[in-house]
Amino acid sequence: MDKKFVLRFVSYWIVNTVVLSLTNTLFPGEFELGNAGLSIPAAALFSGLLLTVLLLVARGLARSKYFLIKGRLLMFVYYWGATSVAIWLIARVASVSGFGISSYKWAIALGFATAFIHWIVRQAFKGMKLVEK
Repeated sequence: MDKKFVLRFVSYWIVNTVVLSLTNTLFPGEFELGNAGLSIPAAALFSGLLLTVLLLVARGLARSKYFLIKGRLLMFVYYWGATSVAIWLIARVASVSGFGISSYKWAIALGFATAFIHWIVRQAFKGMKLVEK
């Protein structure tokens, strides 16, 4: 398996888990982690994994030959929308994911924050070299 892919996937998973945990801590009336079947840490890890997988699918769609949007700003808007939709979808299956949200407006706001943080992480990866043994 490609080491770069694994490193990036796990990094985004960790970032998503931290972001979801922080939203639960900073905005407890708007976001909820955990339910009867999942503890808060398990819900954060599982919801972070779901978000990472959904965004990986969105990235694959963006790289397909049928995708016509070009340019950094438009791609950021695409990722913002994809992240917001992914967060909303994960919240709609709260009984499974353990992540709940009070309103779609919060999904849009969290989608923007998450897309911006992913952009920062992506910039950091551009400057890194992975040493092969």
